[in-house]
Order: sequence, then C-alpha cells, then structure tokens
Amino acid sequence: MEECKSVSTPMGHKEKLQKKDGSVPANEKVYRSLIGCLMYLTATRPDIMFLVSVLSRFLNCASELHMVAAKRVLRYLRGTLSYGIKFCRVQEFKLQGYSDSDWAGSMDDMRSTSGYCFTFGSACFSWCSKK
Repeated sequence: MEECKSVSTPMGHKEKLQKKDGSVPANEKVYRSLIGCLMYLTATRPDIMFLVSVLSRFLNCASELHMVAAKRVLRYLRGTLSYGIKFCRVQEFKLQGYSDSDWAGSMDDMRSTSGYCFTFGSACFSWCSKK
C-alpha cells in the first residue's frame, strides 16, 4: 500500500456495505488489525470517522468487499497526508457545531448513523459518529 494510487474521497458515492453481501470472506485477523489502526487515526483525522465507524460493524463477518473499502481509506489517507488538526491564532473565538445523519443508511437493520463535530476558533475539538 506504500505505492498505492490515492483517491479523493474515503468512500465511494453509492457504496453500501452490508453483512451478507455474497462475496468471499476476508482474513478477519488482517481486517481487525487494519480497522484498529484506522480507529487510532481517527484521533487526529475526523474526516475518516464515519467510514471507520461503519467498517467496524463488520469485524466478525468481514468480506472482501469490506476489505476493499478499508483499503480505499488507506488510499485516501495516502493522498491527504497533509491533513490533520491545526490550531491557529484567531481574533475571535467562535463555538460552532455541526451534525448529520444518513437516515436509515444501514442495509442490515435500517438504522441511521449520525455524527457531530464541534469547532472552537479554527479547529475541530470534539467529534463522534455512531449508529
């Protein structure tokens, strides 16, 4: 993955992941290790939080489609190495919050995934994404 081609988004536009997708089972040990590393990265990369939250739902039933989606996140990270949290000096500190939901986006149980983030000044300081 060191010489991989980068992509501009962490997830495909119409990509829907589900437990029983009919593809070949993936090596669960490798998949779990990869998702664990991605979870660690979410501490400084809130832009991948949603997809890592979705991918972590398949730790016990990972397929090759899930592995491909996880590798796409790595390709996205490869192209966005300069991204991260940066705190800059600003004249006015303003607290802002944002939230969103995918409205029953889970194909397995039709439950929504929602997320939020809060910024203070120039940087995001709190974020979450969960089902």
